Amino acid sequence: MKLSQILAASLCCVVPSAAYASDASSGAITQPQATQNGAVIFVHSGTRTTPPSCGAGYATRWAIDASTPQGQSQLSVLLTAYALHKSISIHGTGTCSIWGDTETVAILLINE
Repeated sequence: MKLSQILAASLCCVVPSAAYASDASSGAITQPQATQNGAVIFVHSGTRTTPPSCGAGYATRWAIDASTPQGQSQLSVLLTAYALHKSISIHGTGTCSIWGDTETVAILLINE
């Protein structure tokens, strides 16, 4: 077996899979809420693929961790879109690591 094949086979077991992450198409942001622990939760009106089981109860809600530099960057994009009344598209992480019943945002995209 070639070294490249061995590396490729081993990576499939190490790289986390986003198989259960959901996506939401273009939609409006509503009800942004900031919590004491740095979580920012908001509702999105875009059509969404199936959320992970942890977030199935709140299928239109998403969470960002604004206590980290990465989350602050996401929050900046979110609030810019909200202030300008722009729609966004979202790709989730497939986890509810920020808020127990709400999928965590991986990527936000402001739609032009």
